[in-house]
Amino acid sequence: MSARGLARWLAAFALLVAAQARAGTEEFSTFHTVSQEEDDESLLDHVLGRPPRMWRDEWERAPQGIRTSQACLTSGQWMILTDMKVLSTLGRSSHLGVDLRQSVSDISSFEYIDFSFLFPTRVGTAGAMFRPFFDKSRQDFAFIWQTGADTTSFDARVVFTVEDMFNNLWAWRQTRVGNESEPYLRHPYEPALRLRGRGDTWRAEISGQYLTPSTKLVDGNIGLEHEATLWGTLGTASVEATLLGFTWELRSWNQQARSTSQPVDFSAGPNDNWRRQWQTEAALGRGFGSRVGADLRWIYQSRNETWGPPLGPGTFDGIDRLLQLDVRWIATRTLVVRAGGMHDRVGIAKSGYQPYFTWGTRVESRAYVGLIARFGRVSVEGNEGIELDPEHYEVARVLGIPHDKGVLKLQATF
Repeated sequence: MSARGLARWLAAFALLVAAQARAGTEEFSTFHTVSQEEDDESLLDHVLGRPPRMWRDEWERAPQGIRTSQACLTSGQWMILTDMKVLSTLGRSSHLGVDLRQSVSDISSFEYIDFSFLFPTRVGTAGAMFRPFFDKSRQDFAFIWQTGADTTSFDARVVFTVEDMFNNLWAWRQTRVGNESEPYLRHPYEPALRLRGRGDTWRAEISGQYLTPSTKLVDGNIGLEHEATLWGTLGTASVEATLLGFTWELRSWNQQARSTSQPVDFSAGPNDNWRRQWQTEAALGRGFGSRVGADLRWIYQSRNETWGPPLGPGTFDGIDRLLQLDVRWIATRTLVVRAGGMHDRVGIAKSGYQPYFTWGTRVESRAYVGLIARFGRVSVEGNEGIELDPEHYEVARVLGIPHDKGVLKLQATF
């Protein structure tokens, strides 16, 4: 390899290292689509890891609580999704809210703990939030306005976040990120909106957040100074209604992000990395008597990711078509038996540079059984998956039955 070629590859390596160490905005900077290929049954695991819908009303109405889902992704990795909320009084009508959000999976990885100070006014509740991090430059601040409550027919919440506020913004000096200096040339902000309405037989919700484009100057590990950019969007929508004896459900979500990282002397390409994942879901549910219920669910999911020079060009495209049948039997007031099956047809197309392994086009099928139990104000669920496909790797067996992942969930309200 020539000296010039070696320099380009060293620059590319430095860009990748810097991209992984980028501060703040983790919900977008850690978001990738092709990384989900490490788990050949990723969509099945994420769907089975959702909290039961029967827990939702209690969670929304409780001022304090914790819920968590832990699902197998691979033999060595868990998906962990945790929410915790605590509310305390500051005065006669003002409150302090503490919210923990932990999301560790093959889609993205971040953990936030937010401290919110909320004060009621004549036109809703106003407040401020701060989100601490060990690296000072990653600490976020936000302004909040909200109206309504989880028990009213309509509620709205608007949040405007100043990301990485102490990174050369209102700071005496530029604060470092780890051992690197990463001052912003263009600071990121994140406005977010959520609207939610509900009635006796219907429920609708829409939300969105936008991470504005940012540019920062990064001192690389091997002395290569470069500019890094990032922006992203995330939107969700859902509608549920009870009609003609059935429960109808439509929901969708769409997330995308783009990042670049290029030496300031333009000695290498911008390392452009764009990724997008969107999902559309339809479900039909019905009760059979007072003890049995069933849901039929269809999910269409698209995943795209591209890479530019110096390592690219490269493209990845994946499509999932998942069908799920879920049946529940209320055995007692505190015990529910759950069983079902999932069938996912996965189509994969790729070209050029590929930083991750993929299992390619395939079919993934799974049956599962589970128990949902309640102990006072604590609810737990456990699911055991049963492999239905011949796999390219050894599958463990439990009592002679091929084991295909396990899921544990817990919710407690206070």
